[in-house]
Amino acid sequence: MQWLSGEDDGVTTVYLPLDEEARLAPGFWGALHGALTAARLDDAADADAQRPAVLDALAHHEQPLRLVLDNYHEAGHLDGRTEIDDDLLELVRTSAALELVVATRSLRTLETTGALSVDLTVVRPDDLAMGAEDVLALAELHGVTLTEDQASDLAMELGGWPAAVRLCIASGVVGGRETTVDAATVDGFIETLLGDVRSHALREFLVRTAVPDEFSASAARAIVPDGTAIRELRNLRVSGLLRERETVDGLRYSYPPAIRDGLRRVALEHHPEIEREVHVALMALAAQEEGPVGVLRHAVRAQEWDTALRIIEEEWSALLTQHPNDLIDLARSFPREIAESDPRLQVVRRHLPRMAPASTAEASPWTPTGAHFVDAAVNQRWQELRETTDEVHVLIQSGLAAIFAGEQEAAAYAFERVRDHGLQQDDRTARLLGIGGMLTAKAFHGEADLALRLLDDPELADVLAGGDDDEVSRLVRVGGRIMRAIAAVDALRPEAHEAVAAILEPGRRDELWALAIHARGLYASVYGSPEDQARAVGQLRAALRHLEPGGIAESTIGTQLVELLVAGGMVDVAEQVLDRLADSFVSTATRAYLLHAQGKEQEAIDVAASGLGDRRMSARSRLMNELIIAAALHRLGQGTAARRRFTRGVRIAYETGQRRPFALMRAEVFTALAGNDPELLALRPVPSTTEAQQPPSVSAVPVVPSELSARELQVLAALQDSAGPAGVAAALGMSVNTAKTHLRHVYRKLGASSRDEALVLSRGLGQERR
Repeated sequence: MQWLSGEDDGVTTVYLPLDEEARLAPGFWGALHGALTAARLDDAADADAQRPAVLDALAHHEQPLRLVLDNYHEAGHLDGRTEIDDDLLELVRTSAALELVVATRSLRTLETTGALSVDLTVVRPDDLAMGAEDVLALAELHGVTLTEDQASDLAMELGGWPAAVRLCIASGVVGGRETTVDAATVDGFIETLLGDVRSHALREFLVRTAVPDEFSASAARAIVPDGTAIRELRNLRVSGLLRERETVDGLRYSYPPAIRDGLRRVALEHHPEIEREVHVALMALAAQEEGPVGVLRHAVRAQEWDTALRIIEEEWSALLTQHPNDLIDLARSFPREIAESDPRLQVVRRHLPRMAPASTAEASPWTPTGAHFVDAAVNQRWQELRETTDEVHVLIQSGLAAIFAGEQEAAAYAFERVRDHGLQQDDRTARLLGIGGMLTAKAFHGEADLALRLLDDPELADVLAGGDDDEVSRLVRVGGRIMRAIAAVDALRPEAHEAVAAILEPGRRDELWALAIHARGLYASVYGSPEDQARAVGQLRAALRHLEPGGIAESTIGTQLVELLVAGGMVDVAEQVLDRLADSFVSTATRAYLLHAQGKEQEAIDVAASGLGDRRMSARSRLMNELIIAAALHRLGQGTAARRRFTRGVRIAYETGQRRPFALMRAEVFTALAGNDPELLALRPVPSTTEAQQPPSVSAVPVVPSELSARELQVLAALQDSAGPAGVAAALGMSVNTAKTHLRHVYRKLGASSRDEALVLSRGLGQERR
């Protein structure tokens, strides 16, 4: 008003600050009538006729008049707001002498529909917000010296609010101190702001939504469940107090840092219960939008320790593998007595910092392993394993979760701690599970030499050979033999044939069972005949149907299937399978392998090179990528670059013992890159495929004859001479639909997806067909 009154433009200015009396229409017209009367512009005495008197006076006033209505959000707030807006708009439309200025904290019809019929200028808070240059100018006006950085910080912390910025500068001048965002000054500003807000709902919204760092519209509804949240959100956004930003999860809102801190301090002083109430309200919403880590975060901030501990226990695998750094941070907030008594919190505080990835962007992309695998490994038997401590139990669970999250270094660390405990405490269970877990991590990661070296442990060797038959021994024996087979095939060791033949079938079709299928697939890719590889394809297809989607086991089995399909010349089918898998460090090398097989050399090089930057990539995949790049460069005629890349692959092979990718190269390409160097040629020992060296698990068909009914065996025999269901139907005297049904059952039992696959996989059932 001072600025407007100071303008020497000859226009009469009437300034009216509205208060709560204007919330009803009569109160508004009465206040306006009083202001005009004081300015000698309306002398109507009848209080009941104030509205028509005001409208008549303004409509017939011929001299220029500027009417300023401050706090216009109060006008008709409880009743009559639309009518008031309409009356004022009509006055502006019909009176050439009237200039109307309103200052409001909420959106009104004047601003929206008014813009359609009158000349309108809207000055929003963003237009008034002070930047660093404005802060510097204001400071200079007050005789205060600020640097550009100080001015920028002041503007950012206070959101550029002129009143708050001016108050901080003035406070520095009065106090004779450096001008900064002083907490006491901001708190005083917030106290005044809240006191000036007459709406109880708006005050509640302000203090409650300042609790979280930022919030969404749905979070606002959860925090302020009285039905006014969206209205207040819109008003505060329009007022400039709330910031809005677009995220991948939708719009998020937040207060300027210093304003939020002030709101929180004032709320905690007067209403200390609000912080807890807000976080409790957000727990249910977090369960839908953020998952277990969000629920845990709010449970910890609400100091709901029992709830927080239950979440950590129930969601341990997901939190450990997908949100390890959040888990570390939140664990610091637990009271000391709780942290020291809970084994999971002990593991988080003592071990997880060494297991977690340095970057939160590298957290595992995999769906956590289903609880049944961990149960089968540990939990169901744990009551019988009394000599092992709770913390070791949690480390075992952590190691298993890390393995199936692709974090093999973290898994090896966890299991090494388990084994150390077993050695120190003479705990056989911990020793066996520790070394068995280390073997799994190293074999899964393709570190063949280290895995095979662990097999030299006498206690482990005895168990694998068939020693004790307790629960732990049986578990380690099944898993250990699978890992021995994987490592031996990866290293192309002569004992690979025996190791694959010695694989024991796991009791359930879970991730461990899938790894057994994987081991046989690796073997078939090097040592198998075309028929053996076709059988392996059927087994891998069947395995995919039993695994939970989105896990690393699915990607491991799927990429192995693609590799064998490419080897069998079914490149188009392989591409379809690979496209259904999530892109990850597991599938990168297979994608490059497929592109190379399709003759897309530069694309293969680009994909392989990009994958090599991921620290989680197995030695198997790293070597595969280097050799694909080398082979692609060789095909492009870049011999020197190809040999340089081949040398990088050789280095990986010597470091890890990994050899199998050399066997997947075309023989002439390998020979050209290796030259006549005997040591390099030894990296690709020619595999033997004699029947004597074929393990029963590879040469056997995927189903036993008894799994096919007599009728299905007849259908399979008829398929030999028929191109499809129509021919089978004609040969057996059945309808085409019935033939289709029988064929679907046959294909499913054989693990086949086509007629040709079914015929290959059914070899050996000739006697039964007759």
